[in-house]
Amino acid sequence: MLGHDLFPRDFIVSLDPPDNYFGATKVFSDDSERILRHVDDHADVLPLKHPIDHPVTELPETLKTAIRVFVVARAIRLARGHIGRHNSMLVNVSRFVRVQGQIRNEIHAQVRRIRSSARVNGARPPAQATRDPEIAALREAFKEHYADSAGVSWADIQSLLHESASAVNVVEVNSRAAGSLNYAAHESSGLNVIAVGGFSLSRGLTLEGLVVSYFLRNSMMYDTLLQMGRWFGYRRGYEDLCRVWMPEEAQGWYEHIAESIEELRDELARMQSVNATPKDFGLRVRSHPDTLVVTARNKMGTGRSLRVLIGLANHFVETAILRRDQSSLQANRQAAVILAEQLRRSGFPPEQGEQVGGGRLVRRVPVQFVDAFLNAFRNHVGSAITETGPVREYIRQRQGDELREWDILFAGVTPKQAPAKPLVDSSLGFRLICQRRAKGLRSDDETLLITNKQRVSSRGIARIGVDDEDARKAEDEYDANNSTATKRANYPDRIYGPVRKRALLVVHLIAIGAAHDDLRGHEPVVAWSISFPATSRQEERVEYVVNTTWEREHYPEDDDEDDAGDGE
Repeated sequence: MLGHDLFPRDFIVSLDPPDNYFGATKVFSDDSERILRHVDDHADVLPLKHPIDHPVTELPETLKTAIRVFVVARAIRLARGHIGRHNSMLVNVSRFVRVQGQIRNEIHAQVRRIRSSARVNGARPPAQATRDPEIAALREAFKEHYADSAGVSWADIQSLLHESASAVNVVEVNSRAAGSLNYAAHESSGLNVIAVGGFSLSRGLTLEGLVVSYFLRNSMMYDTLLQMGRWFGYRRGYEDLCRVWMPEEAQGWYEHIAESIEELRDELARMQSVNATPKDFGLRVRSHPDTLVVTARNKMGTGRSLRVLIGLANHFVETAILRRDQSSLQANRQAAVILAEQLRRSGFPPEQGEQVGGGRLVRRVPVQFVDAFLNAFRNHVGSAITETGPVREYIRQRQGDELREWDILFAGVTPKQAPAKPLVDSSLGFRLICQRRAKGLRSDDETLLITNKQRVSSRGIARIGVDDEDARKAEDEYDANNSTATKRANYPDRIYGPVRKRALLVVHLIAIGAAHDDLRGHEPVVAWSISFPATSRQEERVEYVVNTTWEREHYPEDDDEDDAGDGE
C-alpha cells in the first residue's frame, strides 16, 4: 500500500444519514435553538484548563439544571410508556481521573437531594410540593425545556419524579472504573445512568438512550471534537427530549464542522454527477479551506512552516480574528473609508446603492477596488484563511473573467434591529447603524475575537447579491434533497455559491459590546467577509503558509489527552 492514496481508486459513495438520525446537522443547524444550551458559569468552579489536583467542591448551576432536566426527561419517557428503556446522561468536563471522581461525587449528592425531595413531596398536590426548593427547580426545568412539547402536564411528571430519580446511578467511565456501563445486564429493566468521564467517553463508547449531554472540553481538532460528540445516533420516540450543554465557543466549532461536512457532501455529489474519480475528490478535499484546521498539530514542529494549497471557489471566508492594536484598527477603518471614497469618485456612490437591511449594496464594481481594500487591510496572523496574500493571488488568477466584477455590501442594521443605544457611524460618507457583536472570551490586548463562536456575519448573508430566481432554485433544490427540512427563512450559506454570478465583499463596521452597552461615541471595528462563486474551470489553488505563530493563535490551550497516571 506504500504510495497509495488514502481514497479508493474506482468509486466513492456518500451515504446520506436517514431522516431519523440524530446527527451533527440536526444538533448544530436544523434544531440548534431547541437542543443546545450555553454553559457560561463554569470558569470559577471548573475552568476549561485546570491542574490535575483541581478541587471540585460544587457544581456549576448549569450542570445542576442539566441533571434536573435528565430526571424530568426520564419521567416524560415513563409517561410515554418507555418502560425498561435505557436512559443516559453524559458529563465530559475533565481529562483527569481525580477530578472526574470529585465531579461524580458532587453529582451523586445532587441526585440524592432530588431523590429525597421526590420521595417526601412528590406525591403532594403541586401547590404544596413546589414549596420544596428542589421540586420547584424541577418544575422550572420542565417549564423551560419541555412544557410546550412534551404532551404531558407537570402534575403527571411530578407523580413520576421519584420513580425516575430512584433508578439513576452516577458512575465514572475511565481507566479505574472499567465496566461501569453494562447495558446488556439491564436489558429487561433498563440502565439509567449519569456517566462521568473524559477520554473513555470521547473514544468509541456508545451511550445507550443518551438524552442529556454536558460538555466542557477545549480541543479544536475536527476528529477529536467529532469523537467527543457521543450525542449523535438514533433517538426514536424521545428525540424531542434531547439537550446538549456546552460553551458557546464549542458550539461555534461544531457548527462549523457540521457545515463543512455538508459542504464536502455537496462536493462529492457534484463529483458523482460528472463521473469524476475518487482521486479528483481527494484533491478537492485536500484543497478545501478547512484543511488549515484539520491538519494535525503533530505535523507542525517548533519553527516549522506548513505549506497548504487551498482553493477558494464556492467558499465563504471572513475575518473573525482581528488585530487589536490601535494602529491596525485605525488602518482598517481607513481602508473602509478609502474604499467608499474611491467608489464614489468612480460613479459607484455607496449611499445610492441598494438598501439591504440597514446596509448599502453596490453592484458590478470593478475588481481593482476590492484588491486595493484587501491590500490595505491588516489581517491577524491567527486568521490564516483570510491572509491577504493568498486571497489576493486567488482573485488575481480570475480577475480577467470570473472575478472581474464584484458586489460590495457595506453592512449595517435597521433602526428596528438596533439596540437601545446603538453606534451610528458616518465615516463612510453616509449614516450607518453598526452591527453589534460581543467580544470573544479569549480576546486579549493584541487579539479581538468576534463573538465566542468567531462569526462575523449572520446566516443568510451569502444570499445577498444572488438573483432571486437563482436563489429560490437553490433553496428548492436544498429542500428536495433534505426531506426533514421544512421551508425556512434562512438556508445554509453554502447553497448560494454555485448560483452566485459575482463574488460578494461584505465590509462590516462593528460595535463591540453587549446588547445593553452604551456605545455611542465609540469607533467601530472593521472586518470583512467574502462569498466566492463557484468556478467553471479547473481550480487554480493558492498557497497558504501556516507557522507556529498561527498554531499558538488558533490553538491557545494545550489539551492533549493523557492516558497515564491521573490523566486517564
